Amino acid sequence: MNVFRVILILIFFFTFTVAYTQSIEAIKKKNAKTEKEIAYLNKLLDNARNDQSATIQKITIINQKIVKGKEMIQSLTNEVKYIEKQISSNEYVKSDLEASKQQMLDFYAKMVYETWKKRNTSDKLVYIFSSSSFTQAYARYKYFEQVQDYSKRQLERIKQTNDSLTSINNQLTELMALKNATQSKISAQNNELIKEQNQANKYVGELKKKEKEILRKLNIEIKNRERFKKELEKLIAAQAKKSGSKNSNYKLTPEEKLISDDFAKNKGKLPWPVEQGFVSEKFGVNIHPVFKQVKLNNAGITITTSRNADVRAVFKGVVTEIMFIPGDNNVVIVRHGNYLTVYSNLVEIFIKKGDTVNVKQKIGKLASSGENSTLNFQVWKDKDNMDPQLWLTPW
Repeated sequence: MNVFRVILILIFFFTFTVAYTQSIEAIKKKNAKTEKEIAYLNKLLDNARNDQSATIQKITIINQKIVKGKEMIQSLTNEVKYIEKQISSNEYVKSDLEASKQQMLDFYAKMVYETWKKRNTSDKLVYIFSSSSFTQAYARYKYFEQVQDYSKRQLERIKQTNDSLTSINNQLTELMALKNATQSKISAQNNELIKEQNQANKYVGELKKKEKEILRKLNIEIKNRERFKKELEKLIAAQAKKSGSKNSNYKLTPEEKLISDDFAKNKGKLPWPVEQGFVSEKFGVNIHPVFKQVKLNNAGITITTSRNADVRAVFKGVVTEIMFIPGDNNVVIVRHGNYLTVYSNLVEIFIKKGDTVNVKQKIGKLASSGENSTLNFQVWKDKDNMDPQLWLTPW
């Protein structure tokens, strides 16, 4: 009975351990990704801090770092919970194994005592030869042989249980050390968040002293965005008309239809238009990070990236327009059937109108404000602009 109990306990332990290992590996993989993102944000922040004055970009980067820091804390907290579950499982298994081991030791001690009482070899022989038949004598002989074999097996089971207990105790020690280390990381991350929040508050305070000037610039930016969107809508309408369409939708050739279908199938799988970066302003209406009364409408997403980063096409297509827009520098528009991708704020252009570009092909280099660079990236389907983040592969 004890043997089966030990086996069941160990099966439970190893099953739980495998599940725990898989969960922890998934968490550690996520943590590694977040740590990489935080390291990149630190790089952007270091670039931005070369200018001692407070800027919106610095606040945006710090705010993103705070978001990632909170993600890291939540992930580390989940890791601690899994570790605690494994510790609890180990302690449960350890307790049961120790109880089973004690029962086996008690039984073995009793068996040894009974054997000791019959330790005289002549007594065994008398007992065997006093049998009333050969069959009974053989049965008594086999009995002594089985007792001896069972004794050896019992010793082996006790040894195996001891080995399992040693393994579990070692794992418990490792788990406790891992838990303590993870909790230290959480504490350090919390301290870092407080530090970053204080820095962000300091920058906000400095910028609010320049409120009049900044609001003036923001009003110009809002007007530029509206003007640019209207220019795009006119351009899209003109291209639709030129294609021979009788409505506002672009008339596709058979080849363009295939490209358009491929583009649609790759929703959520497109590569990012820059190698590294983060979304510093989302699609749609955004509340300004400092002046909460200001609302900025973004026809795409704004990605903050390294200074003068290269911009890449997210899908194969044809360059249908390259133009200069005040406030957005050079703009490249690539057609993918009845879909368009728009790349704004380029200071250098590597392609020309009419060129066919492939996925991840470099199309230009971003302008820089002296700290880092930003790209405004848009996705349109005919006359409707869409949320580009839904089309890109999650970072």
